[in-house]
Amino acid sequence: MKIYKSLCPAKINLFLKVVGKRSDGFHELESFFAFTDLFDELSVEVSDNFSLEISGEFARFVDQRNNLFVKILDFFSREFDVPKNLKIKIVKNIPVGSGLGGGSSNAAYFIKALNEIFLLNLNKKALQEISLKFGSDIAFFFEDNASIVTGRGEVIENFSEFSPIRALLIHPKIGLSTKVVFQKLAGNFSQKITESKLRKMSIENLLSLPNDLEQPAIATLSVIEEIIDQLKESGANFAKMSGSGSACFGVFFDEEKLTQAEAKCAKKFPNFFLKKITINWFSACKF
Repeated sequence: MKIYKSLCPAKINLFLKVVGKRSDGFHELESFFAFTDLFDELSVEVSDNFSLEISGEFARFVDQRNNLFVKILDFFSREFDVPKNLKIKIVKNIPVGSGLGGGSSNAAYFIKALNEIFLLNLNKKALQEISLKFGSDIAFFFEDNASIVTGRGEVIENFSEFSPIRALLIHPKIGLSTKVVFQKLAGNFSQKITESKLRKMSIENLLSLPNDLEQPAIATLSVIEEIIDQLKESGANFAKMSGSGSACFGVFFDEEKLTQAEAKCAKKFPNFFLKKITINWFSACKF
């Protein structure tokens, strides 16, 4: 039996609008998801017993017992009679609780691994429907291209190709609870933009749209505002938080300014996670 190996990319939200609350309790969103060149590393193989090995810079932030790998495997064992004796290894390079979708990306690629290893022959739509049982962001990671994402995260429309975007990513190494951030939003919903209008916007116009969760996140963790302000002061063309936080990113159209900003921000935030990244239209981890 072969070993399934994959990189699991982080995502960036170029903007995120919360436009209402659904009858099922989920919030109605409008967002733009793009891929980055920051990855976790996953390997899965059939074994004599179950084991989960978590390593990497952010391994200590992952709950060994209560995590998506275990929940997804339990589901596939019940529904498809998949054996639980797997050796799972994950290298956590993506900050946890950061709004970068690391856990969702891991979940999607683990679902892909189960589908491939056990020859379940489930198509992309079926896998995405399964993924919604475990989180709203997971469905996006079955796509190959950056997308406009609406609904609770299940309505995904691929966006037209755009040039790579260079950015500086900063994470304070303090995670945020998505649930808590949404609770602090307190029903302050934005006006909806039609999908057809979003599809016609340039990347610069999309970046100029807000992240509605930014202020609720700042109310929970004030250093987010400090990071965004520092990125702006360092010359970022755009600076904002990704997802429900707490990772922030500054977009730089000038590579020299990006390098200078990295030095300034590293001095300002010596204990934070800083990384120059590329935001891409495509996923480097095609399935």
